[in-house]
Amino acid sequence: MDIVQIRYFITAAQFQNLSKAAHVLNITQPALSKSILKLEDELDVRLFDRSGKKITLNESGERFLQYAISTIQGLDDAVAAAKYQVVSPSLYIGLFHHSERFMRCLEDFADANPNVSFQLERLDIAANNIDTNEFDMLLYPRNPLFSKYKGVMAYSDPYFLAVHKSSPLANRETVLLDDVSGQKVVFLRHGNRFFDLPYHLCVSLDARVNDGMFTNSHEIQMWFVSNNLGAGFVPQSSSAAYAADRNIALIPVADDGLSQDIMIGFRREKHLGGVGRQFAAFVRSYFGL
Repeated sequence: MDIVQIRYFITAAQFQNLSKAAHVLNITQPALSKSILKLEDELDVRLFDRSGKKITLNESGERFLQYAISTIQGLDDAVAAAKYQVVSPSLYIGLFHHSERFMRCLEDFADANPNVSFQLERLDIAANNIDTNEFDMLLYPRNPLFSKYKGVMAYSDPYFLAVHKSSPLANRETVLLDDVSGQKVVFLRHGNRFFDLPYHLCVSLDARVNDGMFTNSHEIQMWFVSNNLGAGFVPQSSSAAYAADRNIALIPVADDGLSQDIMIGFRREKHLGGVGRQFAAFVRSYFGL
């Protein structure tokens, strides 16, 4: 039994007329009759009741037709999926960090490889149920939480201090961490344990802030700053919305060390597909890694 026999059987069952079925299949009627008889011999059961050129599915034929159609449809789906995979390879990218700089890199690769599709997933640093082995590439900040990843630094993400425009600091060209002493500051954190880099530096430098507050939301931090209820440290990659708020001024922070190293990690090369290896080489070249 082969696929051709099954396809011939399905067509004959649909028309229940050997001449019409043979015409559609572009074969001779004797060839179609021979194929069906061979199939019946292999199954050791008659599938049709015959009356000259007219054939009628019997009970056994009806049952076999259901499975034959399901089999052929499954095979056609498998072939289509295999062809799609070849024609449209895909990349699965996990983002613990988002920046325009990386998105420009991705856009350049997409322009040069229009057949490649992308699935981008924004990930929460505080989440503990993420299977990072699913991803072809991860973008993440340097953080003890990610010490198990063997990535390389792609670039640094500097911080701004976001203050209300009525603040005495609003017209400064740069600020230092000491300048926030005595001010209310809203710090960012991820989950209950992972605080943003500026908080750790303020603690280590003994920069005394009044009523330090914490949130895991840039939107909430921005609301506090816009309503003159506190200042906030903002990474450059997340600063666009703050800059668009007419009540907020962004001042670069000049302290050494107050920039977040952004890391890129890939699957082991033996686990990367062809397009994954191509993308990894492109990213390394783009960032000079």
